[in-house]
Amino acid sequence: MTCDVRLCGVERIAVDLSGVPETVLWNLGRRAAAASARRPLLHDPRAVELVARLDHNFGDVSRGAAWHAVRVMTFDAAVRRFLDRHPAGTVVALGEGLETQFWRVDNGHAQWVTVDLPEALALRRQLLVDGPRQRTHAGSALDLEWLTEVDTAHPVLVTAQGLLMYFDRAQTHDLIAELAKRLPGASMVFDVVPQKMFDMVRRLPGRESEQATQLWNWAFSATERKALSAIPGVATIDDLTPPMGRGAAPCVLGAVRRLPRGLRYRLPVLPVLELTFG
Repeated sequence: MTCDVRLCGVERIAVDLSGVPETVLWNLGRRAAAASARRPLLHDPRAVELVARLDHNFGDVSRGAAWHAVRVMTFDAAVRRFLDRHPAGTVVALGEGLETQFWRVDNGHAQWVTVDLPEALALRRQLLVDGPRQRTHAGSALDLEWLTEVDTAHPVLVTAQGLLMYFDRAQTHDLIAELAKRLPGASMVFDVVPQKMFDMVRRLPGRESEQATQLWNWAFSATERKALSAIPGVATIDDLTPPMGRGAAPCVLGAVRRLPRGLRYRLPVLPVLELTFG
């Protein structure tokens, strides 16, 4: 990717991340590629600027960028729907990394809490400055200390984009159970990795694919969906339909959403689900 003319000559920031924190770079690179495409699916100028500011080889981020953009668009649409209903609501973004969603969806009133591991947040703080309605919490999404940052006087939406697959099944179920208990009335939006996606990524060449299959722990299925719906406090569970957009990716993923669940979760795609807590 070429240098943004506004940033040429600015000292670039070195990156030293590994393991799960390194995955924030994969997501950033693909968002920037999708936003820089000739016919962009995603409007994300901040992602493009961040890539230009980082001294990092993002590799061929154009591969899979359109598919990644559809996942991002699905999360953005869910957040916008929440803020349409609750303009002063609080969005808690677990494992947010270098995501720039706040600037894509902000309505001027929402409160925003970013949660991520200290090493990922250290890089984020060099690149993205919190505004008066933004707060960050350094720590694992699993430790729940971040709940002290959440103003429960207003409705709450918790997002976990590209995160839960790095936890094991017990950790994921326990997290959802605790959120259902501590945030009654809240919603949670997250994506999942079906076993078929594990198998497909395992066969792809490259370091990123190898790392992903080493780090992913939780595979999703129709049986898992049923198990989530049985967690005490989970009132509803829905598969979200991607918004319409240019190209094949939105059409294909929209068609997959309309398939029966038993077939839908046997395909190499990343469903996005929304839970509500009763």
